[in-house]
Amino acid sequence: MTPSEELHQLIQSMNMSEKRYFKIYSSRHVIGKKNNYIRLFSAVEKQTGYDEVQIKKTFEGETFIKHLPSEKNYLYQNVLESLNFFHKEKTFLTRYCNIIISIEVLYNKGLFDQCKKLLNKAKKEAYSLEKFSILTILLRLETLIYIKDEDEKMLFRNFDEELRIQDKLRTQAAFMQLAFRIQIRIDKGEALPEFIKDAEKRIEELYPKEKSKTSFWINYYYQSCRGLIYSVTNDLAQRSASYREIKKIMDEAPQFIKDLPMIYHTNYNNLVNGMFVMKKYEVAEGLIRKQRLFLQIYGIKNQTAQKINFLNTAENELYLHYKTGGVEEGVAILKRIESEVKKMKPSFSPILYDLLFFMAVTDFVAGNYSAAIKWLNRILNAQHAIYFRKELQLNTRLLYLVVLHESNDWLFENRLNATKRVLAQEKGFKLQSMILEALRILFEDHPTKKNKEALKKQINEIKKQQKLSNEELLNKTFDFLEWIEEKRREGKEKWV
Repeated sequence: MTPSEELHQLIQSMNMSEKRYFKIYSSRHVIGKKNNYIRLFSAVEKQTGYDEVQIKKTFEGETFIKHLPSEKNYLYQNVLESLNFFHKEKTFLTRYCNIIISIEVLYNKGLFDQCKKLLNKAKKEAYSLEKFSILTILLRLETLIYIKDEDEKMLFRNFDEELRIQDKLRTQAAFMQLAFRIQIRIDKGEALPEFIKDAEKRIEELYPKEKSKTSFWINYYYQSCRGLIYSVTNDLAQRSASYREIKKIMDEAPQFIKDLPMIYHTNYNNLVNGMFVMKKYEVAEGLIRKQRLFLQIYGIKNQTAQKINFLNTAENELYLHYKTGGVEEGVAILKRIESEVKKMKPSFSPILYDLLFFMAVTDFVAGNYSAAIKWLNRILNAQHAIYFRKELQLNTRLLYLVVLHESNDWLFENRLNATKRVLAQEKGFKLQSMILEALRILFEDHPTKKNKEALKKQINEIKKQQKLSNEELLNKTFDFLEWIEEKRREGKEKWV
């Protein structure tokens, strides 16, 4: 992405309040050139995509346009500065950057009593939110005061306090690393029994025996790791219990929900998926409603959180109606969300493609084959622009075959051969290979007795593999086996 495109993207990401603040900020801080920067800002703001030719035409004959690259760079920095000031009291980190600067200023001016007062207040809040990395900085600043006072007792108490915090940070980091390692192995289809056994052992080794050595995040990642393990081992009850425990941990500490809403949102998603697997669709529907509203309940206005919450809740709603046969309800949701989805940048988040998949599924079951192909093409075209789960990529190709076959598309044979080549290189995805083989047999125009037996055998093999892979426990998908069996029943004379 070029600097010009980055400037356009930054300006387009701003809401009305931020834009209004920029113009006020710019008029105060850009002496002499304020009108030019505000005018350039307004010109870029109006463009749907950055068009430098149009910018030069708009300001043709003006002196500042001769130095457009440097003007754009200055405007970019000025926009960032105005956003920093606009949000300086709205997040923990921006607020604490200012507090730390204030503490240093007071110390350097020799106003030590005021410095201590601000330090104590900052430490109290940082402890309540378990911002241990910030606490380490605050303790180091406090150490300077104790060195100045030659207060040996408080100095060494500070050192001990810092060591305790560092122990918690190390444990938290180890749990985070383990949780992501398990998730990545699952996504790659490499969560083998030996790996899971070692991970279970590591989870219990890491968890502190003394309550005083635990923390919110240690408890969170401990339960997250357990939830992932239970997904792989097919222990539905324990999986749900882990994610309910996480919800309880967070509900009892609402400040963490406000500070990091996406953690809370992700856990809601895990709970919803658990209800789907256990076919508790009414419970899932209730959770989805709460998931959709929690940002509003907690007064969270984070734009990224709002987009991700939109993507996940929309996917959950579509999946719910797919599994419960609510075709009309699913199509109504498609109409409601389509315009918003089209605005999403391809690189925004991998979860965009999970939603696109179920938009394709919804259109497919409604008989809107061309619309389904449109969504599937958007997924396949994005594979080189952003990384998302290999399983989703392969399932997209399989669903594409199903849609093409149902719509009697002449491209079907080419797609079938292309999918065979792709799956031949993905040895770890046995289930998808089995589904492809079942589809290949099913799509035979004049099946032989041998083919009939082969399809029956392949269906049984898919059932066995599904139990081993627990695919639906981890990620929602189209039920290819259900569709294959339904087609087999419909063509009973042909296949039995």
